[in-house]
Formats: sequence, structure tokens, C-alpha cells
Amino acid sequence: MYKLLIVDDEKVVIEGLLSAVDWHEHQIEVVGTAMDGNNAYRLIEENEPNIVMADIRMPGLNGLDLIQKVKDVYPDTAFIIISGYTQFDYAKRAIELEAVDYLTKPIELDEIIAAVKRAIQKYEKLKERKEANIKLKNYQSQVEEKYVLHSLFGHQIDHLGYFEEYNSCTVLVTDCTSKTYSTETLLELIKSQVNQEEKCRNFSCVIEDHLVTICFFYSSYEEEKGFLRRLKSFYKDIMDDPITGISSTHKEITTLQPLYKEAMEAYHIGLYLQQEVTHYQDLETMTNTIGSNILKRMDEFFLERKIDLSSINKLIDHLLDFSIIEKLTPTKSKFLCFKLINHVFEYVHEEFDMNVEDVLQEEKYLIYQHLNRLRTMEEHKEWLLEIIGKLFNYLFDNQMSQKEKLMYDVKKYLKETYNQTIGLDVIAQKFHISPAYLSSIFSKKTGVTLFEYIINMRMEKAKELLRTTNNKISDICQQVGYENQRYFNQVFKKHIGTTPGSYRSNHLVK
Repeated sequence: MYKLLIVDDEKVVIEGLLSAVDWHEHQIEVVGTAMDGNNAYRLIEENEPNIVMADIRMPGLNGLDLIQKVKDVYPDTAFIIISGYTQFDYAKRAIELEAVDYLTKPIELDEIIAAVKRAIQKYEKLKERKEANIKLKNYQSQVEEKYVLHSLFGHQIDHLGYFEEYNSCTVLVTDCTSKTYSTETLLELIKSQVNQEEKCRNFSCVIEDHLVTICFFYSSYEEEKGFLRRLKSFYKDIMDDPITGISSTHKEITTLQPLYKEAMEAYHIGLYLQQEVTHYQDLETMTNTIGSNILKRMDEFFLERKIDLSSINKLIDHLLDFSIIEKLTPTKSKFLCFKLINHVFEYVHEEFDMNVEDVLQEEKYLIYQHLNRLRTMEEHKEWLLEIIGKLFNYLFDNQMSQKEKLMYDVKKYLKETYNQTIGLDVIAQKFHISPAYLSSIFSKKTGVTLFEYIINMRMEKAKELLRTTNNKISDICQQVGYENQRYFNQVFKKHIGTTPGSYRSNHLVK
């Protein structure tokens, strides 16, 4: 049913319109009548009719001014003008206000019905267009969000056209804890708040440990600062003492991963120092005053990935000695300790696919709070040795590296299937990981690509069959996974240095 409101300053006209038409037959429900523009507007606010049939000359608001006022608030409302006047100026303005029809009194029944049908058609078209725009907007938002989320984890943004109108980007990470709201409700509240910002595109997701990551794309510095200020105030209203890390602002973005890492580091420093908001630029300032060499040495130490408890203990001694020699302030000394323990946590997570909370049986923010309460250098050293010792002793006693386990399982699978046609996507799907990750970790762990490894397995098996059997070379070709013998011969010669036939002549076991 479509809702209709009738407005006319003559009671007899209203009664005539009510009785002349069987409105229900035309799927119309008359939700009210009014004899002046002000009452009509009040009824429109209360009932939100789809169609308004209104006279022009009325007390209070006239019909044309009523259309103008309603259109500002309810733009989808369809209007039919009824009037005893045929002045051109009235009709012209009614057309400008996109009225469906202009009917002059006395009005014929078929004119009323035809006008109402046109009003319904207009309303339906507006409704369809609105729904299509919502679907298009949602689709564009999903596409944009997909590219941003992929970029957070290292992928390039290939479709920069989505973001050409924006000159800068900032990433924000904040904890998502509240005694009042659930995590899901908090996320909806945050999304609703951010979506109110017409000049900002945002993409938010839960990462881990109840953290929310939001990417902001801006067209001006003032927009960014204003929005971050409003969001920080909003956070205070819905969260319990939120800790927030904010990346630097970058331009000409091709990947968001550096910004994400900056925001995460700023968040963890804020958690460690119990700061409400921490900007990555502040960390850069601290790094410059400490000296980049000591931090670079720490980074290189963990990049080597050949780490044991003894070598970390030596690094701890070096860092604390550096703090004493350089007479660093307590805040800067704590910053170094934080960088070290954060490196250790990342190493454990990346190399062993484990969270430190599982090993230490304590949430990370409590670990950082404990570190922040330490006062002397000796306390820091004792605490670092204890925590890191627990981690490495646990890993040594209980856990094979998850990456090593993955490599063991992949090699075992390849040994069973090397003679089949298998691709990187199939292998990755088998072990529930991405092809890019599998390719990267396999190369790092074995020193060769996955395909080189498969070829080497095939060549070793081919050599064994050539030495120990009288099988035809064409059969051996099939046995090791090649359908084309000519291609097999080419691969064999490239890797072994001779043809299969020559190899057999020189190595056949008689």
C-alpha cells in the first residue's frame, strides 16, 4: 500500500476526493488530511506519506512552499498539485519543484487516478534508483576494502584509481575493549561513526588481540586532523581507557603495510608506556636522539634468523651497556627494552607460528605494563633474561618450528606426488596457506624454488631408473611426471649435463 496525504483549505474538496475514488482499489491508504500547510507538514513528519496531493493557496505554508520544505527532508515524496488557478507562474514553479502533475479544479475522476498512477510510477523509479545506488556504493566499498586489506599485508594496490582524489593516508590501530559493549557492537559503532565522515574513506577490521585497524584516506591535512580529533573523543565515550597508535601520513601509496607496521609499533609503545595516543613520528624523534646504529644492529640481529638464548643474552648486555655509557634517560632506555622484547615476540610468532601469551600464560598488555613498572637497569636485565629464557626453553622442549614442520610436510607430499602434474596453487591449498607465502618460505628454507625442487626430485628419480632398469626412456619420462619426451630430454640435459641415453650408457648397472 502507498500512503497518501490530502491537503486543501476547502473541506468540501477534501471530502470529495475521499469519496470519489476507491483508494484501496489502487493500493492507496489515505493517512490523513489537512486544511493548511503547517498542519500538512506536521502530518508528513508523522506519517511520511509516499504521495501528497496539495492545493496551492492555503493558510500558513502554500502548496509550493510546502513542496520545497518537504523535498529538503523527504526528497522521495511525490507531489500532485490541485488548484483553482491556471497562472503560468504557478505551473512553472510546480514543474521546477518536480511535481508529478498540476490539476485544475474542477477535477475529473480519471485525471485524479491518472495523476496518482504517475505519482506511484515516479515513487517506484526513485526507490529503484536509490536501491541501485546503495548496491553500487556497497559494491564499491567492498572492492575498495578488499584492496586496502590486501595492501595492509604487503600486496601492491593495483587499482589506484579508487583513491586518486585522496592525497594522503594514515593507519590507526586501537584496542577494542569495553565493559559496556561487545567487540561486535563496538565495531559497528566505530564503522557508523566513521561512515558519517563524507570526505573520508575508511576500512576497518579486527586483526588480533581485540585490535581494530582503520585506514583513512584524505584529500587535505585539515580533514585528517579534524577527523582524528573527533574519533579520539568518540573512542573515550565507548571504550575503557583505549590505547591508540597512529602511523605517519604518507602520500603516493602503493602498499599500506609500512603504515600498518608503524601504527602497530606506535600502539605497542603506547601500551608499554601507558600513553593514550602515540604517533609514529614521536618514535622517529626518539630513535634519532638515541642513535640509529644501535637500533639498526638490533634489526639486523633478528633478520638473520639464527637466534639462540646465548646470543640474545649478549645482545641484552650490549643494549644495557649502551644505555649506561650514553646516559640515556629512563624513557629512552625503556624504549630500547621495548624494541628488544617486541622483536623477540615477533620472531616467536613468525618463526614458530605461536603467540607469546600461550607460552607465558599472560596477556601481552600485562607483560608491557610489568616492563613499564621496572625502574633500575638491573631490574630490566633480570626481567628480560627471565621472559626470554622462558620462551626459548619452552620452544626448545616442546615446539618444532611451524615453518620447519610445514617444510617437512610439503617435502613429504612432493615425494609422493612429484610424478604428477601439480601446481603451486594446488600445493598451497593442500596446506591451507597462500601460494605467495608457500613460495617465499620454501625458497628461504631450502635455497631453491619449489619448482626447482620438484625438477631436482624428478631428475634424481630419472637417473636412478636409467641406472637400474632397462625401461624405455619414453616410459621413464612418464614415470617421473613428463608427458613430452622431447621436453624431458631438454630438461635432463640442462640439469645433468648430458642426454638420458648417454647417461644410461655411462652409468647403467650391469
